[in-house]
Amino acid sequence: MLADQHFRLEGSVSDPRGQVSLQTSAEFVRTYNERVHEIVDAIAAAVINAQAGLNWLHAEPPDLDQVRRVLNGIASDGKRASEIVARLRVHMKQMPTPDGRTASR
Repeated sequence: MLADQHFRLEGSVSDPRGQVSLQTSAEFVRTYNERVHEIVDAIAAAVINAQAGLNWLHAEPPDLDQVRRVLNGIASDGKRASEIVARLRVHMKQMPTPDGRTASR
């Protein structure tokens, strides 16, 4: 895999160039990919719930109880996505930079 070759070229945190290790880089990529998948799932759930809510509003008579439930679900999905992004940002700040320090900002 090309990405693995890229990480192999970087060396390790202890080498003279202070590069990020393959294990750290691979672990970050794995965690990043997992979080992106979770974020996409939360956004997709919010979109599906919004579409369902619109359908219930267009019904005759509108099903306002279902709309309330779906709006709560949308709020929950949005909160879940924002929490995932916050956890990912914390993880990114803990990653060593090429000079061996953490990326705290």
